[in-house]
Amino acid sequence: MDKKVLPSWTREAWDAAEPIYQSIIDHPFITELAAGTLAQEKFDRYLAQDELYVGNYGRQMFELAELITDPEQHRMFSDFAREGIEGEKAMHALLIERFGIDTAVQPSAVTAAYNAHTQEAIATGSKEIGLAAMLPCMWVYNEVGLYILRTAQVEGNPYKEWIQEYGNEAFTEGVNQVLQLADEYAEAADETTRKRMTSAYIEATRYEYLFWDYGYNG
Repeated sequence: MDKKVLPSWTREAWDAAEPIYQSIIDHPFITELAAGTLAQEKFDRYLAQDELYVGNYGRQMFELAELITDPEQHRMFSDFAREGIEGEKAMHALLIERFGIDTAVQPSAVTAAYNAHTQEAIATGSKEIGLAAMLPCMWVYNEVGLYILRTAQVEGNPYKEWIQEYGNEAFTEGVNQVLQLADEYAEAADETTRKRMTSAYIEATRYEYLFWDYGYNG
C-alpha cells in the first residue's frame, strides 16, 4: 500500500488556529497600533511584559536548538534565534528609551502561563512539540507585521519600529525556513505526535491573543 500523503502540517495548524489570528488582527490593540493611535500607556504595558517574555523566549529557543541533532538544521535554527532575539532586543531598547517605559514589572498571569506552556513543550524532549509551541511567537508576529505593513500608516507612526521589525524581509525569510523545518518534522512524525504538535501550536496562538489583550485591557 502506498504511504498516505498528508497535507502540510503548517497549513493544517494555520487553518486550525485561523479564527484566533482573525481575532488578533481585529483586536483594537492591533488596529490602533497600525493607525498610530494606540494609547502609549497600553503600548507601555504590553512592551514591559514583552521584555520579560522575550528574555525567556530567547533562552528557550536555544534550549530547543539543543534538541535538534542534525548539524545543518541546528545551525540554521540557532542563527535565526540569535539574530531574531538581537533584533527584538534592539527594537525594545529603542522604544523603551523613547517612551520611558518602566520594565521593572512582575510577569502578568498571561506572560507566566505562556512561558510555562513553551517550557513544558520543550521539556517533553520532543523537538517536534517544542517547535510547534514556539512557532506562533515568530509566525503569528510575522504575519501580523506583514498585515500591518500592508494596512498601516507607517510614516509618523510612533510604533513604526515595532511594525518594521516583524514585517521585514530577513525576519520573514527566517520564519519561512523554520516553517519548512516544522513541516519536515511533522511529515516524519507519527499521528499522535502530529496531533500534539497541533494542540501545542493552537494553545500558543491563543496566548498570543491574550498577550495583546492584556496590553490593551490590563
